[in-house]
Amino acid sequence: MAEPDPQHMTTFCREVVPEFLQEVCQVQTAEAQAICDDILGRAEAFAALDQRSQQDVLITPFIEEVFDHEPLDAPLELKAAVTVVVRNSKLEEVHVQHLVNADGLRALTRMAAGPLSHLLAARRRDPLPVPGDSPFTDLDTKYPRAWTCLSAVAETFASGGRSGYRAPEAPVPDLPSSDEHAAARQTDEGIPKTVFSAIDPRFDHHLIEVLQQVTTENIPIFVPALSRFSRNSDKLMRVVEFLLAHGVTILTTNYMLRPQDVWVRRRQLVKPDSYDPSKGLRDIASLSGAHRAAALQVLAGVEEE
Repeated sequence: MAEPDPQHMTTFCREVVPEFLQEVCQVQTAEAQAICDDILGRAEAFAALDQRSQQDVLITPFIEEVFDHEPLDAPLELKAAVTVVVRNSKLEEVHVQHLVNADGLRALTRMAAGPLSHLLAARRRDPLPVPGDSPFTDLDTKYPRAWTCLSAVAETFASGGRSGYRAPEAPVPDLPSSDEHAAARQTDEGIPKTVFSAIDPRFDHHLIEVLQQVTTENIPIFVPALSRFSRNSDKLMRVVEFLLAHGVTILTTNYMLRPQDVWVRRRQLVKPDSYDPSKGLRDIASLSGAHRAAALQVLAGVEEE
């Protein structure tokens, strides 16, 4: 068997990605180069992390949305790692600008799977230090509740069902301050949506209102997948930390996160649907116990709207 070659990822970022972005998507040269640099930096930063205690936690929020991604025979963990490294990079900025559409994103993530697998395997054999500018540094200490909770999800994923965990003692965070707020465009067609870069570290007013409502009224929050909070790992962890610290139950299509336990859908995952968010939740056959009860509660609220 051939040795894993980290150069494949460098070639992908230096040659394949810029050519695709400039020739197929008409992205300007400077912006294409910034995206390529970001992807390669994220790849090396991710590859430098411990697989079980760090990488697995970072990919957990995205596993439920990638199980049917191509290459279909690629390991689920690799598909989720591609999402963290490539899909959640500055590539999001040109997606929001409509320069790279959904088909373009799928093409790039499909092509990235092989090169990233080489890099990850190479760094496991010959580790390198975590880069000083890593976007994943200190997330476990900044957001201890979220990190511990998602670690429990990662450990429960294979079997499904419930796992309890002990949340660490930590200060209860406040809502983001006003200087962290940002305006977002609202769409008028079909189901109203907030249009906002999914990697922007700031908080749009709609998200602020939702966070305030669920904490004040002590009601569960439902999102099709955790990536709907953000594709920025720091911001995603921050939102989860805030909600858990305030005792809010977080429900997705396949997960339920609470301050004392996590639940994962048993057997086959159900695909999250952004256009019909509660569609996947209606498939309750593989949910059990408190997870099933929470899903029914959310669905009852949707039907009343």
